[in-house]
Amino acid sequence: MGEDDKIMEMLNAYPEDGRIPCAVAHYIAALLSVTPIRVAKVINQMGLKIYQCQLGLFGYGRKGVSSYKVIGRDVEVPPVFKEILEKETCGEQVVSCELLWEIAEQTGVTRFEAGNAADAYGYKITPCQLGCF
Repeated sequence: MGEDDKIMEMLNAYPEDGRIPCAVAHYIAALLSVTPIRVAKVINQMGLKIYQCQLGLFGYGRKGVSSYKVIGRDVEVPPVFKEILEKETCGEQVVSCELLWEIAEQTGVTRFEAGNAADAYGYKITPCQLGCF
């Protein structure tokens, strides 16, 4: 059984029809020691949708309404979060999903808080580890 077949098997075992949460896609990638983008490729081939971005950027309601994303919420993060963010991005206002996860881990904030803080600081978050944005 090839890697894609294993990914498909795990995706088919997920109890929800037609969509997979971001966290589940990353869990499958970690379990199978493959990249998240590899899992996303199979998700797309199967016609499934990814939702509930762990940074809060999409997938929390109907597309086009404010509840679709959960960024823009007030969060408190330690000052070191912004210091590391600015240092790692060399002052650019763009940060990758993967780097934001790493900074969250380093500073002890949740991914959700990291997404909201980066958004509040005016950062564009791209690219997504699953290729969603």
